[in-house]
Amino acid sequence: MQLPAILDAGRVDDAADLLRRYYTQKLTSGHVRTGARFDTWAGGGDSPGAANRITADDLVALALLGEDVKGPAVVGLLETKAPEIGELLELIPVTLELADVTGVEYFHVLGKESPAWLLWDIFRGYRGGQWRMGASKTSKLLARKRPKLIPIWDPLVARSIGAGSSLTQWEEWHALLTANDRELVRCLDAVQDRAALPARVSTLRAMDVVLWMDAKRRGFRSAPGDGD
Repeated sequence: MQLPAILDAGRVDDAADLLRRYYTQKLTSGHVRTGARFDTWAGGGDSPGAANRITADDLVALALLGEDVKGPAVVGLLETKAPEIGELLELIPVTLELADVTGVEYFHVLGKESPAWLLWDIFRGYRGGQWRMGASKTSKLLARKRPKLIPIWDPLVARSIGAGSSLTQWEEWHALLTANDRELVRCLDAVQDRAALPARVSTLRAMDVVLWMDAKRRGFRSAPGDGD
């Protein structure tokens, strides 16, 4: 994984401009892009009363990012698998940030037997579900519930930075965010400070938006199967 120049310490103003435009610039429709409301829709997916369950508003929030959740997944996420999902979400602190996870803690927090990994499998429909959700959609739902801990997997961004796969990105991002005494985190904090958004978002979400906007500007395009 190779971070593009947009996240260099000397490009804070440029990155802040991309972040600000995503959240405040009106499109040709006369409205700000719907994705700008993903983080705060219905108070956010990690708000009290909603943090430890999947709600209909979480699925609406996915739609704001252009993701369509099919009927079988809706029933599974909101009803059939709801008790198991709730138990697993309760094991993941809402306030835990990816950059704060130590190397010793990593396996327990995000390893293959962790609650987060089990949720990934449930959301994808791998654990007894009668549906299949792609990696991008699954990551967005997880990021909605734990925005400080779980990064979004966006194939467009992944191609622009040479990321491995949706199954290795947590480890890759953790390594980058904790490197050099959290240098990247400090840069992203400065970007948000400079952007002065209407509502501050998580460090991971700010990073995702800046990288997505930069990838679009550099000419990267979505490809068939990107959501798989």
